[in-house]
Amino acid sequence: MPQDHDPVPPGRLRREAPRATLGLAAILSLLFAPPPASAAGAPVKIGILLPTTGPFTVLGKDCINGFDLYVEKAGGKTGGRDLVLIKEDSEGKPDVGLTKVKKLVERDGVDVVVGPVNSAVALAIKPYVQAQGVPQVIPVAFTRDITAPGKNSPWIFRVIETTDQSNFTMGGWMVKHTPHRRLTVMISDFVAGRHSGEAFMAGFRAAGGQVVKEIYAPLNSADFGPYLAQVNVTPADAVWAWFGGADPVRLVKQYEEYGLKAKLPLYGYNTLVDDVILPTLGDAALGVVTVGHYSATIDTPANKAFVQDYERKYGRWPTRYSETGYTSAQLILAALEELKGEGGDRAKLRDALRGAVTKIQPPRGPIRFDQYQQVITDIYITRVERQGGRLVNAIVDRIPAVSQEDTWKWWNK
Repeated sequence: MPQDHDPVPPGRLRREAPRATLGLAAILSLLFAPPPASAAGAPVKIGILLPTTGPFTVLGKDCINGFDLYVEKAGGKTGGRDLVLIKEDSEGKPDVGLTKVKKLVERDGVDVVVGPVNSAVALAIKPYVQAQGVPQVIPVAFTRDITAPGKNSPWIFRVIETTDQSNFTMGGWMVKHTPHRRLTVMISDFVAGRHSGEAFMAGFRAAGGQVVKEIYAPLNSADFGPYLAQVNVTPADAVWAWFGGADPVRLVKQYEEYGLKAKLPLYGYNTLVDDVILPTLGDAALGVVTVGHYSATIDTPANKAFVQDYERKYGRWPTRYSETGYTSAQLILAALEELKGEGGDRAKLRDALRGAVTKIQPPRGPIRFDQYQQVITDIYITRVERQGGRLVNAIVDRIPAVSQEDTWKWWNK
């Protein structure tokens, strides 16, 4: 009877047994090893680690909307490769974020991670991202401790300004452009709020201003009455505040209800009157002046096209989180395009991200990275106005190309 291979001589069986065992071990290792990054021509896997539940839900969903919009405009592919978006809910919690990023990297084998929103989550996953050697683009979390000298990682890129870039800058701006010299400062008592408040107060004091009272309120405060009562008895001529998530809705409305708005103008960081909450805030937000990297009212062709496309798809104007999601997608897709379809090497993607930043056109305007891969970006001072029946953050001033290095003089000694 014919055979499809030659019989093995008996004397060779013993010598080849170890080779068979090694083959089995190799197979088992392949079965249980983490999947490799995408090979050339295979789909690119992008891990999206953003909150879709919890106190930062709106921020996360807007960021996802912006990212999805640009991927859709690109036809779901770049560099000849299809894009696969794998989305995980960080819930805005450090422990959950770490579990989810491990799943994205080890089980899903993503080529790059996008996220998170919460600075505490960003700090929790940072050592893991560094150890695994996976590129990460941060769209929202903005604590200085991610990209500060000596704390930065070659694997992490950030497209939003730090807590210092915007808030320290506004401190000096207020002394130069407003009559206010004595401020009460109200701060949400968690890492992003404290870092933002520290930066603002340093900039304000360095320019000659005086902080007469610091008030710290817990994140997710149900009632700001006790804290606003403290504002009412201070010898300040204005108030500067930093709050995020759902807190600004309660704070800004109560600020007007307590009669403070009429006698103490309210300033702050842009989260205080985010575009996404302006309809809910209503007239209570009118006149509030804030600082941030983006406004939907930026009068450039790139931003007008972005606003139009976003409104067509989602039925409303984009927010600053929508813009950072969109810009993150621009950056990643431009880097992948530079690779010309080559894949399977996260280090090459990391290097391509560094160069791609100057080749994109973000809605906010041109950006670039410093040596720590922190964005250098224009900063906008805005005031809430009603335009055409819509509440908007109208641009009052633009401070061009602000870098984190511009703020080091007060803390990097």
